[in-house]
Amino acid sequence: MKQLSIIFLIVISTSTYTKGQFVFEKKEIKDTAFTIPMFNVSYAYQWAASDMANRFGSNHSVGGSFLVKTKKNWLYGFKGNFIWGGEVVEPDVLTNIRTSDGSVIDNEGRLTDVYLGQRGSSFFLIGGRMVNKLAPNKNSGFLFYGGIGMLQHKISIKFQDDVASLTDELKKGYDRYSLGYALNGFVGYLYMSKNRLLNFFGGFDYTHAWTKSLRKYNYDTQETDTKLNTNILYGVRVGWILRLNKRQSQEYYYY
Repeated sequence: MKQLSIIFLIVISTSTYTKGQFVFEKKEIKDTAFTIPMFNVSYAYQWAASDMANRFGSNHSVGGSFLVKTKKNWLYGFKGNFIWGGEVVEPDVLTNIRTSDGSVIDNEGRLTDVYLGQRGSSFFLIGGRMVNKLAPNKNSGFLFYGGIGMLQHKISIKFQDDVASLTDELKKGYDRYSLGYALNGFVGYLYMSKNRLLNFFGGFDYTHAWTKSLRKYNYDTQETDTKLNTNILYGVRVGWILRLNKRQSQEYYYY
């Protein structure tokens, strides 16, 4: 009987020790700056200045970008934006073909309305730095970057009916389509949460471009257009971030 009791105690002790080997304890992950690739989607409301303000009013901009934030908090990547607006302040470019009430005569001899607006786009290669100040973690902080790229814009001419004087080819004599080199700058704040669910940025966005008309000749003024224009856009941009870095692995102790 004593031998059976001793064997039973040995089995129980061995079982308890074996179970203890598989008990684990989660180690808390330290707050560390990581290399984080990310896709961003953003919106901006912008105002025009310099020569741009002589042609267009304020506009809207939606954009996307791909950025990489390094462990040292440097950033690099590229971004593109689509621009649209409904305010054209340049003297009416269609004045030569409008009737006295402001309409245009279509191919059937009927009066039709023509709507002018702004369309454009921009693209930049960018680089900058995040400063980890006043931030809840090592991957958030004040964001500064600059970029070089291009800006294009034109007067959008929209109408419903067929108008012989405004075919796709003839509209080129009125739309002031322009293209040129541009610089971009951004100053704002970047926030990325530890749980990866809440990631966003916001701040002041500025674009300074030098553009020239690609049409060369304007039908309404009957003049060539070779002027180099200074185009400035500035506004507030906010965006949402989709992080592409892997989740940090959890560490366990076995004993």
